[in-house]
Amino acid sequence: MISFDADVHGTRSVIALAEKLGAAYDHIRGRELVNEIALFTEYGGMFTTPGEVRRRSDLIVLVGDLPAVHHDLILSWASAPADLADKQSRRWFHLKANRSVPDNTGTDEVSRKVKATALSAEGASLGTAVALLRAGLAGRRAAVSLANLDKLRKALAEAAFPVFVFSGNAEEPMSLAMLQGLVADLNKAKRAGSLFLPADDDAWGAVLTCVWATGFPPRTGFPGGAPVYDPRRWDIERMLREKEADLHLWISARDGASPAKRSGIPLVALARTASPMPGAAVTISVAAPGIDHDSVSYSSRIGTFRAARASAPSDRPEIAGVVRELAEALPC
Repeated sequence: MISFDADVHGTRSVIALAEKLGAAYDHIRGRELVNEIALFTEYGGMFTTPGEVRRRSDLIVLVGDLPAVHHDLILSWASAPADLADKQSRRWFHLKANRSVPDNTGTDEVSRKVKATALSAEGASLGTAVALLRAGLAGRRAAVSLANLDKLRKALAEAAFPVFVFSGNAEEPMSLAMLQGLVADLNKAKRAGSLFLPADDDAWGAVLTCVWATGFPPRTGFPGGAPVYDPRRWDIERMLREKEADLHLWISARDGASPAKRSGIPLVALARTASPMPGAAVTISVAAPGIDHDSVSYSSRIGTFRAARASAPSDRPEIAGVVRELAEALPC
């Protein structure tokens, strides 16, 4: 089994190796990705691009907490007019959980900077807030009222292109599906969309690469020669825990990354390190994409892949090259 974290070329080489071995692969951040992936594989939705939001959206609703890596993108929309919209000014809202714990993503601060009107209900989680919003806009009664619902209803009536901006919600995955139901409701009367900002651009780029290469996201295996997607069967953490494999190939060039400590299964590690990886039978030093060598990676800012120059070129071998050499050396 293979757990990996790589750029486009590295991901493609991992898939080719897995196909040759009849192995399964999962992204190192598979547990975090599973809910984001499920939105597309199980529910679907109505999505737009960052460029469309910047130039056309006259009403933006931030949904829940958004990763700090995307805050500059959001603030850039506030500083630029929607030049292709009828009204170049924007209105902002923030649909969020009503919580006592502090916001550790900084989304509340971004919300204040763009002067967003808060949408929340006493004691409500984000999933509950989404449900209350959908019910309220549909004219259904609810036991709890959502603050500022009337303001949003009026803003939606006046808006030409409202967009709901969200990221994956690991705690309440169904809230993502409910949000898409809300967007679908709005599209019965006018154009509306949603913008998905992944928790990790590099990880999402690996997901998209897997999809175009095999038709399926990570947690795919080749038990009979053809790719089989099964998010439970090929959950690498579960396979390690239940000892369903006889070799674990772990691949990541992120600084500080290390495989989970498991006993009884031999480990081969490809890592950006000059020292043996603890617990690994074999450690191979590899380069970091975009740092040691040029790479192609996903960018949420442009909504597609981009080429990145190496920031500190080195002679460390690329993940793609090492994995290809391993595949070529196999007798099968």
